[in-house]
Amino acid sequence: MKKKSILAYADRRISVAAFLLAVFGSLMVASAEMGNSAGDTGYLTGIIIRQLIYVIIGFIVYFVLIRMRVYRLRTYLYYVACIAVGGMLLITRLFGQIGGAYAWIVLPAGATIQPSEFAKIFMIGFAGKLLGVDRREGNEKAFKQFAGIAIFFFLIIAGYQHDFGSGIVLAVICFCVLMIPDYKEIRVAQRWMRVIIYAVVGLALIVMSKPFTELLKSHSDNYMVGRFLAAADPFLYQYDNGYHLIMSLVSFANGGLFGLGYGNSIHKYMNFPNPSNDFILPVIVEELGIAGFIALLLMYGLMLYPIISGSFRTKITGSKIVLLGVFIYFIVHFILNVGGVSGLIPLTGVPLLMISSGGSSLMASLGALGLAQGELIRNRMAEEDEDHRG
Repeated sequence: MKKKSILAYADRRISVAAFLLAVFGSLMVASAEMGNSAGDTGYLTGIIIRQLIYVIIGFIVYFVLIRMRVYRLRTYLYYVACIAVGGMLLITRLFGQIGGAYAWIVLPAGATIQPSEFAKIFMIGFAGKLLGVDRREGNEKAFKQFAGIAIFFFLIIAGYQHDFGSGIVLAVICFCVLMIPDYKEIRVAQRWMRVIIYAVVGLALIVMSKPFTELLKSHSDNYMVGRFLAAADPFLYQYDNGYHLIMSLVSFANGGLFGLGYGNSIHKYMNFPNPSNDFILPVIVEELGIAGFIALLLMYGLMLYPIISGSFRTKITGSKIVLLGVFIYFIVHFILNVGGVSGLIPLTGVPLLMISSGGSSLMASLGALGLAQGELIRNRMAEEDEDHRG
């Protein structure tokens, strides 16, 4: 009997949804960049070609990582990779600020790499390796090692690079994966982490409350404080921190149910600082309406449902960590981006994965999907082997 290819066990929903989102995202990036092209068709053609190159490279990464069971790699390889990722995060200062953050490495011909995007995916695989094996007496040590590295990376990204949005995403991912292993040696630490969750939720409610925002008004010239105040009431700061948020809400209203038509967004031409990145969702809704947003949600659901359902089915801790880590990675980005541009939470500058422009985020997204798909494949193969033995 001919042995099946590993890809025969793949969940096609993930691959189809990833392809549809990549195509949809490329089309929307092209539309959003019309505002920056100023009628220069050469500029727009270059954007489209560059985006397609990112898509191709991203899918190559996707298929490569499908074949890699990350938590089975040797531990020393992870520590070497950890040093490499940390080094890439640190050298970004040599390339100056872009958009207020030192988050990019500038390559020849103007191309850039954002190491923090790859750091998020690396930490998911690293968690699977360190936390996915029951070491008994070594569980607590592995827990502390991972937490320490996560804190170190967070401080570099949020403090050293001034990229608070990416730092928050990495922190949430690492915090959540630390809660997954069920080893008695780390249960006390996990209980304290639950207390931290309750405290953070309570603090967030206090910070966004009216009495607290009133106290902050005297510091509205501060960049971060201004974002909090704008999220609380953008119309009080319509000529300052709230301007772009108001234009985002106007775009949502303009789009209505079916939108103004592809390419016909008005506000992308002058009212958004990054129409193809942070603010791509208002462009989508203005052009394709609520129907376009619902279609986007359905594609996300098609892609993420097999991952979250697979995480609940598997009994392998390392596989569960990887699958849930990838799911959290996408969900946190979605909440921060959509919540920010809709005024529900302060803007963080976090991209909408698979949709926003940026080669690093697209390649990291497809890499994350490759990790998840690989785990689902191997879990299906193991289930089939058990059925044959039964």
